[in-house]
Amino acid sequence: MLEKAILPKAALFICALCLPLKPAFACVFLNEALGISICVADTSWELREDTGDSFLFYNTVVGFAGSVRIFDGGTNDGLDSARAARLFAEADSEETREFALLHAGKVASGNFVYAARGSLNGRSNIYVNTVFVGPTKTLRITTWRMGDTLFDSDREIHIRFGKLLKTEP
Repeated sequence: MLEKAILPKAALFICALCLPLKPAFACVFLNEALGISICVADTSWELREDTGDSFLFYNTVVGFAGSVRIFDGGTNDGLDSARAARLFAEADSEETREFALLHAGKVASGNFVYAARGSLNGRSNIYVNTVFVGPTKTLRITTWRMGDTLFDSDREIHIRFGKLLKTEP
């Protein structure tokens, strides 16, 4: 009788070792209705704030922060990625001091990408933004770090952060 009781406990213990360390946090839904999630498991990105349509992440290993924001309005409302990016850049310039647009343009995917420098709370930051406009929503992905000069690594970190986003059909 004792042997029969030990076998299920041993199997349960061994199966528990097979489970991922953070199964519930592998991917976080950013917007279930749109099927958008971000998968930060096995990365150095950590979700720090979730306010519904705005999500803040930190990557202390590389010294970057990132955010994903979802806004109402899209192509059905006459919005396109260039116009949305221009509106975001104008708002950014009002929120920060010494705002300077460093690079801007549409990429092959149709998204609009821009990089800027701005000073907030006495610190200079480099921001890289991608703007995607869908039929009813606009998605803005931003990565930033403290600094004055835009480097290739800013672009690379931004691309890697963006690739963490997933969509479900």
